Amino acid sequence: LRPTPDGVRARVAGAGAFAISLAAEQDGLLELEIANVDPAAIVQVYSPARTLEVPARTGTTTRSTTVPLAAGETSWIRSERPCPPRFRIAVTADIQTNTWQFERIVDRLIAEAGEAERAGEPLVALLIAGDLAEASRDDEYEVVAQVLARLPFPAAVTAGNHDVYRPTYPQFNRNFGPGNYAFDICDVHVALLDSGSGTIAPSVLARLPELLDRGEARHSLAVMHHPPYAGLTGAGWSREDLAMLTLVELAAADVDLVLAGHSHALHDFPAISVGDRELREIIVGTAGALQGGGVPRYGYLRLAFDGDTMSPCFVEVPPLGYDGPPNEPLRTLDYCAD
Repeated sequence: LRPTPDGVRARVAGAGAFAISLAAEQDGLLELEIANVDPAAIVQVYSPARTLEVPARTGTTTRSTTVPLAAGETSWIRSERPCPPRFRIAVTADIQTNTWQFERIVDRLIAEAGEAERAGEPLVALLIAGDLAEASRDDEYEVVAQVLARLPFPAAVTAGNHDVYRPTYPQFNRNFGPGNYAFDICDVHVALLDSGSGTIAPSVLARLPELLDRGEARHSLAVMHHPPYAGLTGAGWSREDLAMLTLVELAAADVDLVLAGHSHALHDFPAISVGDRELREIIVGTAGALQGGGVPRYGYLRLAFDGDTMSPCFVEVPPLGYDGPPNEPLRTLDYCAD
């Protein structure tokens, strides 16, 4: 929540359903602006005076309303997003200094959102697994927020190591909210974990069973910046035992897919053995950060959901001016056909 000249602005951290409560000390009216809300969501205000719907505004994920307040009473704003059987979620990570490339990715996501809507398979969220900035400055986050505001659907983000360079200045949290949280969107449970400092806070480790609990959701995703299974990438964890502990908790919760960044590349580990279980982890550090020599592989992961089926594929978004052939798909992860 942030004060505005006329009232309060709230940014919803996740996609899907949400609730905001407002307790009043005196009667009055509050001008409320809510950002990062799916245009397809149903948003209603429940106050002691009356119930009213907050309509979507064309071309934006921001809504505005006037909330009647009564002294000693609590008003609620609640939202739900009706979902069809088929839908999509996009995932990427590691923007850092290259917001120009990230804008190209957002352009492609906007185009896909229109195509997906017409196909009856809406794109309902973008998940970003950290490193939205290079030096965790307010001006960097303001630019990223402006780019994200162009999306016709909400974005859920968590922190990377470049987002916590100055821990006494919590600009990431001021701009985007918490790094550790979970939500349900359609039939998918999404848990975002803040590993920006190369670890997961002890208080959050104790809550992992709660955060990872899918409830009645068919599918379960865990999103964090540092991959808990490093493979050959170099994970960046400050303590390797915490990465292993996280893997065990992910396996115990029967997570369907672990999504990470940190490595500025695309990697797929389809069968990580954890005790008597297997996990799949996809590293998608492809949002714009420097990838070294050669043709960079920029873009995003598309997750297509249809009932009990989740199908991942990669959408490559080449850098400006590149007209050569695309990179070769991974052996275990196809490029999207459209």
